[in-house]
Amino acid sequence: MLVHRALALAPEPASAARARRAVAEALTEAGIDDDLVESATLLVSELITNAVIHARSDIGLTITVRSGAVLVEVSDRSPHLPTRRDYDATATTGRGLDLLELVADDCGALLQDSGKVVWFALGGRREEFHPAPGPAPAPSEAAPEGMAIRLHRLPVALYCAWQQHAEAVLRERLLSCFREDGSPDAGQLDEVGVASEAMSLLADGTLEVFAQRDSGVVSLDVGVSVPSGAVAGFAVLRSVLDEAVRLAAQGRMLAPPTPPEILRLRNWCCDEVLRQAAGLRPVPWSRVVEADQGSAEWSTPEWDASAVRFARAAVLAADDANRIIAVSPTAAELLGWQAEELTGERLIAVIPPQLREAHIAGFMRYQTTGRSRIIGTPVPVAALRRDGSTVAVELLLEARPAGNGRTVFVAELREPAEPTG
Repeated sequence: MLVHRALALAPEPASAARARRAVAEALTEAGIDDDLVESATLLVSELITNAVIHARSDIGLTITVRSGAVLVEVSDRSPHLPTRRDYDATATTGRGLDLLELVADDCGALLQDSGKVVWFALGGRREEFHPAPGPAPAPSEAAPEGMAIRLHRLPVALYCAWQQHAEAVLRERLLSCFREDGSPDAGQLDEVGVASEAMSLLADGTLEVFAQRDSGVVSLDVGVSVPSGAVAGFAVLRSVLDEAVRLAAQGRMLAPPTPPEILRLRNWCCDEVLRQAAGLRPVPWSRVVEADQGSAEWSTPEWDASAVRFARAAVLAADDANRIIAVSPTAAELLGWQAEELTGERLIAVIPPQLREAHIAGFMRYQTTGRSRIIGTPVPVAALRRDGSTVAVELLLEARPAGNGRTVFVAELREPAEPTG
């Protein structure tokens, strides 16, 4: 054994930097090459950050270097093992296990009497440092009995978009609980931690939904097991996400505007856990049909809309809160509206009801990841007219920057291209 280090770290963001330094110093002292140092510091930063966000306990870091190989172990007092998230390829969260498996030569997680340890090895295997791990120790007390919660008609696309967005929001909200000097606001930190635990329980219980995301399945009946002691956390989750929405509208978080349909889905999920835990019957999700009103807290972005208002083509513009902010006369005529009447409506007012949840899900994914499958690519779609009829158009969508970091979406509605061949 060349080097062995053991550190105790606080559950705060600065611990990730301390862990990176400790790993780099241990590997440098042992004469390990720079490529291995870079990989090890990347992975330990991911593990420590996850422990800070999800465990809410002191963190143990152990670094062992021998014969050109390194084993890094991160322990905390949370009994929840990491679970793979099948998010979009552009997601900014849910990549921890993928990263470990891609970079490390060996990795895994084990339950312990006092929590868990997540580890990775570079240049070798774990058994070269420790005997092969035995079965996980039996908990000292019986595991809490889970309450069977049923989510009926859970909308697949909408739910996947919400969960991916909510995890990113909770991560940002947790990091905002630390003051400039690095000290935590204990009350806020505990509240966000409880919300994150509720979100993780929901995510772990609905993995099958992500497996169906691109299969064309519209909705699923899903069962989620929630320990009785964790039920109250779903009220906290709803409250914390409400606060995040408010802070984002004030420009105090990076989170984009949240469509009201996403808020309705979030409230339904949380309320179903609370209702069913109280002995009430499940209430199925009701599909988005009406164009819910958006939040008045989000101001109209600073953007010159005159090019749209006076365009000869059928063009309309919407802001990043999903509200129509400008309509050309040709577009208004095509859709059966007066331009001034359509301005201010939600964008889904011109989208057929059966396509609204898919639109909102795609819109939310773009807001979360900055990527879209349809921006810049002509797409044949049906547009909804005011009288309830539809008209076939070819949609060409463009995203344009606006003032204060906002985004405006400009859509041209063209006559469908003639089929070839």
